[in-house]
Amino acid sequence: MKHSSRRTSRALVALGCVFGLVAASCGSDDDGDSSAPETAAEQAEESPAEETDEPAEETDAPAEETDAPADEPADETDEPSPSGEATGEPFRIGVQNPEGDPNGSFPEASAGILAAAEYVNAELGGLGGRPIEIELCKSVISPDDSQRCANELSASGVDLVISTINFFGNFYEIYQGSNIPVVVTTPVTIADFTTEGAFAIGSGCLGAHTALVEFVTNQINDFEGITVERVGVPWADTPPGVVCYNDLEAKPLDVINGTEPGDSARFGEQPDLTYIGVPVAPASPDLTPQATEVLSFDPDAIIFSAQGADCWNLVDALGRIGWTPEETPMVMSNSCTDFDAMRAAGDLAVGLYMIGNVGSILANPEGLTGDHLANVETYNEKAPQYGMAPEDMTKGFGAAGFAAIMNIWQVANAVDGDVTGDAIAEAFKATDGSTPNFGGAPLNCAGAPEPYVAVCAAEQSIERWDGEQLETVVPSISGVDLVAGTELRPG
Repeated sequence: MKHSSRRTSRALVALGCVFGLVAASCGSDDDGDSSAPETAAEQAEESPAEETDEPAEETDAPAEETDAPADEPADETDEPSPSGEATGEPFRIGVQNPEGDPNGSFPEASAGILAAAEYVNAELGGLGGRPIEIELCKSVISPDDSQRCANELSASGVDLVISTINFFGNFYEIYQGSNIPVVVTTPVTIADFTTEGAFAIGSGCLGAHTALVEFVTNQINDFEGITVERVGVPWADTPPGVVCYNDLEAKPLDVINGTEPGDSARFGEQPDLTYIGVPVAPASPDLTPQATEVLSFDPDAIIFSAQGADCWNLVDALGRIGWTPEETPMVMSNSCTDFDAMRAAGDLAVGLYMIGNVGSILANPEGLTGDHLANVETYNEKAPQYGMAPEDMTKGFGAAGFAAIMNIWQVANAVDGDVTGDAIAEAFKATDGSTPNFGGAPLNCAGAPEPYVAVCAAEQSIERWDGEQLETVVPSISGVDLVAGTELRPG
């Protein structure tokens, strides 16, 4: 399905006014680097895309003569027009996104990508003057369909691909064969973390799951006054869930208790640390057996990461057999973030800890400054203005989709010369921790640790739900050190 993102209309603007600004969570301050590529807020100020109903000023001077016939359109140019609208040759971005499958469906990611592309085209001059054209390939959760999308997008000649989340990581050879770089918003497979030519700009399960382990075995004592020696680890029983559990939850826990060799400073720090892993099949209607198994282990704390519906099904099941966050703290990844579901869970959600992105655009703007504030305001204003529904805006995958386009735009601004897929890939490779990440920690693709060479951002924050919003309690945390020097453990 092709979506041309060159059209804007007053209807979209009116729709944005109806939606208004969306209240979201509290986040940390992130002023950014003044020498970094120009931000969306800065460029929008310099070239506003405001429309006017006033007629053009009349003049008696004759029109300038031209050799071109009067009925032919003006030649397109690669330079942005004064209004900020992109007018050059389209830059085609393919998008692989799971939609319509109960085992994993994230339509809000597509909505965020499309809205951001419309905004960049209408107000920010596209990518080096080239308007973004989105080619969306919706897939179900199957290895064959993953490759089907890759083959279709590769054959269509897209300049770059965004993979929102892919459970198999089996498409990279297809894109490599066509020299198409891949930007990954939610990396969850070994291939997402280790493939040359891939750029994992979201932390995915590498950043989130290692941060879950780091927080629950180290910093949680500062907030709960407990020493965690027993950890309940329900985990998503999907292809990426197997990898994320084994390589990025069980392995770092084993590093801490000294049974997995590694280079971490915390190796062997807690020899009495134990845990139980409990697989949770996606879209299970009743998770009472899994909840019972977790609580029977008598954990000091619980960590969990899955698609949103499964997160809150588990919380409901735990609550029905007597669990409360006050009795046994629970820490969840940002893939579980869904404000409507969190409010519906009531007291069972109050006090839950959530992994958040450093510089998250789901943050409450109150108290923010600098680039972080500008990015939050941009998201809250422009996402609904360009067609994103409020219920999609408050979901983690929706925000990640919008941020993906904005990060590609920011990186494209650093390209010296023609903006092509190869040029953007080289610009990503060169990021060194000083490049702002719209909605996340600064990009540092050049500093990716072996063997996780595709990782561009792994830093996280810890937030706590108070019943209405998320309050940041740890502005920055990383558990990547826990897997330093270890062997890959995919399952």
